[in-house]
Amino acid sequence: MNEKEIQQLNLRGHLKVIVGFFIFMVLSIAVFFFCVQKRVEQEVESTIHKNVTHQTFHFQSIMDIQFEYLESIADYLGEQEELLTENNMELVRHLREKSGLERVAIIDAKGKSHYDNGVVKNVANRSYFQDAIKGSRTLSDPLKSKVDSYTRIILGVPIYKEDKIIGVLGGSYNVGALSHMMFEDIYDGEGACIIVTAYGTIVSFDGDREQWKLEKDENIFEMFQEFDAAKDQILGQMQEDFAVHKEGRIKISSRSTSYYLAYEPFDTNEWMICYVVSSEKAMEKYNFIKHYEYILSVVLGLGILLSILLLLYTSSKRQKNLFEYAQTDALTGVYNKLRTEQEIEDWLSKEECQRFQAFFMLDIDYFKAINDLYGHAAGDEALRQVGRTLKEEFWSSDIIGRIGGDEFVVFMKNLRDKETAASHAENFGERIRNLKIKGMEEQKITCSIGIAYAPEHGYSYHTLYKCADSALYEMKRRERDGYYIYQSEEQEQTKEFKQGQ
Repeated sequence: MNEKEIQQLNLRGHLKVIVGFFIFMVLSIAVFFFCVQKRVEQEVESTIHKNVTHQTFHFQSIMDIQFEYLESIADYLGEQEELLTENNMELVRHLREKSGLERVAIIDAKGKSHYDNGVVKNVANRSYFQDAIKGSRTLSDPLKSKVDSYTRIILGVPIYKEDKIIGVLGGSYNVGALSHMMFEDIYDGEGACIIVTAYGTIVSFDGDREQWKLEKDENIFEMFQEFDAAKDQILGQMQEDFAVHKEGRIKISSRSTSYYLAYEPFDTNEWMICYVVSSEKAMEKYNFIKHYEYILSVVLGLGILLSILLLLYTSSKRQKNLFEYAQTDALTGVYNKLRTEQEIEDWLSKEECQRFQAFFMLDIDYFKAINDLYGHAAGDEALRQVGRTLKEEFWSSDIIGRIGGDEFVVFMKNLRDKETAASHAENFGERIRNLKIKGMEEQKITCSIGIAYAPEHGYSYHTLYKCADSALYEMKRRERDGYYIYQSEEQEQTKEFKQGQ
């Protein structure tokens, strides 16, 4: 397995880890954003719930004040000798003028209603009268007037004379006036506060009626009938809550948008007060969170990308260093035997391999004697300096390796002529003779070199190795300390070797 294959294998392993980490980060971010979104929705729902609770309390307080006001007048009327006197009727006319009531009437015990404008009408069959004559505060559902077609609600309180109920004091509101009893919308008028009966009939609507396309007698369940999510269980849950006078919160959706709806029971008349607002408007003040989520996503994405690139770079560099270390001679820093052979074979198979190629085989003369006389430490130092000198003398593109104890190989690429190889051999020999080895300062070292050429002497590592080794053997046989170029038996032996001076 070569370096490229090892790197590809390690890269695939790291990619699996990176992909796993990336998926984990994406899922973690998604869960984080989901939790943030849920928390925001909870905050919005809580805000809307608090708003409708405050609206209900506010409306109930106003109604209580109105009832108490009517009851104070009813107490006064009950103290008079006669109920339907001119003074009493003048009082109710004054009451209408000074209050927000449209009409005020004194209703006798038989149900005959005497209005402040002089009209007399029988209301004995009205439920608000029947409840009030029994001693309860009463608030009617919206009633459409047969006279002017306006829809009104009636507030009624019993009139006591001593402990006996002698009549009812009633006051009417136009349902539109109820909207003014709500305080300002918390979403700048984008939301709607709705008062409805237990059956969903809209009593009052404080909001943009055109936006909701409301008619005067609209029913809130019909209002949300067009919403996809409200057709089934959500709308059904809302109807059940209304029937049992129970508070609730729901989220309903249409094709274009969604809405938050909260509702709260109104104690006096089993009405419900509802508040509805679009989710877009309700979420508006939390939009900065989405903005920061986008920034966080981009930053994390870039961080993950940079981390992946850095990891790949570091891993690739580390793998390359490990590969180099595994195929480098630890003592001299040049290639080991396996890497040397592999590099030379790879080069010989490439199209770039042209002209002459020189294969050097060299070793240190009498290296065993150096170890025996000066010790292995001195021998190792000699090998280190030989390796360093080889890298200094030959080109960085040349292949340099240690293939045995004191045996080295140098492969010079794409030479213009053979004289270049010979020149390097001479220079290297001279530099070796000038080395100063610690522990053997008075002793010079020399080397013998055998040279073979490609393609002249062969075109494979093993062929060139045998030729260069044969030339090295011939150099050693002829006194050492020099170089010898391989000659076949058919070639002449003239100028076949050069010995160092």
